[in-house]
Amino acid sequence: MLIMKKILFVDDELNVLLALRRMLRSMRHEWEMEFATSGKEALEMLAKSHVDVIVTDMRMPNISGVELLNEVKKQYPHIIRIILSGQADEEAIMRSVGPIHQYLAKPCDPEMLKSVLTRAFSLRDLLADEKIKQLVSQMESLPSLPSLYHELMNELQSPNISFKSVAKIISQDIGMSSKILQLVNSAFFGVSQHVSSPEQAVGLLGLDVIRSLVLSVQVFKQFDSIALEGISLDAIWEHSRMVSLFAKRIAEVENTDSRTKDYAYVAGLLHDVGKLVLIANMPVEYELIFKKVVEEKITLTEGEIEIFGVSHEKIGAYLMGLWGFADPVIEALAFHHNPMQFFAKGFSPLTAVYVANVLEHHMYPERSMSYLQNVDLSYLEKLGLSEKLSKWQELCEKTIKEEVVE
Repeated sequence: MLIMKKILFVDDELNVLLALRRMLRSMRHEWEMEFATSGKEALEMLAKSHVDVIVTDMRMPNISGVELLNEVKKQYPHIIRIILSGQADEEAIMRSVGPIHQYLAKPCDPEMLKSVLTRAFSLRDLLADEKIKQLVSQMESLPSLPSLYHELMNELQSPNISFKSVAKIISQDIGMSSKILQLVNSAFFGVSQHVSSPEQAVGLLGLDVIRSLVLSVQVFKQFDSIALEGISLDAIWEHSRMVSLFAKRIAEVENTDSRTKDYAYVAGLLHDVGKLVLIANMPVEYELIFKKVVEEKITLTEGEIEIFGVSHEKIGAYLMGLWGFADPVIEALAFHHNPMQFFAKGFSPLTAVYVANVLEHHMYPERSMSYLQNVDLSYLEKLGLSEKLSKWQELCEKTIKEEVVE
């Protein structure tokens, strides 16, 4: 029996709800849709039945959309939380940064809304374990390296604040980069162009907004003091940075379009965010996984699945999907260890990240948290790209040399 996914739409304007009902009429055989005209009514409905996604306006009397989603996050952390609003007040927008997963602006194109909701439901299938799903859904940001976090705090409070310094610090950190890219590519700040570079994101948002996000809204947080045997956060950060550079260079040499190059870079930078989620929330269990990997000579993914029932690839893809990152980025995150599970013809960001990840591990084995695996040549052969591997490897080695010179 097919279990229909349920969406709850909340808006104090009845005409808006009626328009949404008409707009999504074609989906009525796939989705069960309910409508509430206030935050109070929405909470009453949530108490009576299971809901998968909530889509709410921001500005409503008595209980605002932000207040509603904060309550939903506390009581029903499994629910995917989306704002659909014409709200342009910066202060209110800042308050909504934490509890929401995605922000859509009114008027919203029907096909775009359908696409966002369809994607939200498909993401839920990535994670079967409800405990992990709730844990990830509650995350508002990824923890940052303490050294970079403190460096950014000092820079933002300096009377001689430097845009270049702020952009450089944020671009060096996976947690900061992922959150800034999420925000700048949502409808939050009305940026019309696609942004893939953390430095570009800082430039478009401006130092005043960055300062407000960091100091007032506290959109970033640092890792608590964690000392895990055999696990180095710095090594994870450096590995991710190099994979992003490798992936972008590989995409460039393949003469791909600018969007594919951007996706390869972003996916390379974020490909291991699932590890950060698990280390930040379940450090003791993750240390056990690492010991199991060493003792039993299994892969990290195998250890994670054995302990958590899911791997860091799927966790990272789920979180970044909730945050609205593009499908090619999510695919690269979800399958960067097993690209044959998502086989698509031709070169893709997944191809770039997969190869870059394996090559980086071989070039820096001391940073690897698992035993080394070789590039799956059968995957490259199916793509018609097997003869490119040596060229890509030389390119990555050249990239390392250029890094040393700089």
